[in-house]
Amino acid sequence: MPRPPKDVVLSPVKIGERLRALRVQRDLSQAALAATLNTKQANISDIERGARGLTIQQLVKICRVLKTTPNAVLGEKDAEKSSAPHDRRLLRQMQQLQALPKRKRQALLTTLDEFLKGAGAAA
Repeated sequence: MPRPPKDVVLSPVKIGERLRALRVQRDLSQAALAATLNTKQANISDIERGARGLTIQQLVKICRVLKTTPNAVLGEKDAEKSSAPHDRRLLRQMQQLQALPKRKRQALLTTLDEFLKGAGAAA
């Protein structure tokens, strides 16, 4: 007796679209991502088109390279609430901020909080 078809819980096409968007946001080519993952560019293309799925191990590796979470790739609702900046300049500045001594970092964050309050943005 043949097995019934599996219910598609997560669309490979949607996963591929999200993966492509994340890769493009990080300014990576398919070839660069493939090289980092020690695979072929064609494999990344297949995944992004939804022609091929991901193993858990591949998902974890991709998330590490793209500095994101499985939720962001898989499209879970929590990923939509992500407040991670997409601006590369802002990301670099945040990295520099984290490298500052604690006292200077706190002073800068306090200044930033006050500026945002004055600008009417939520801090």
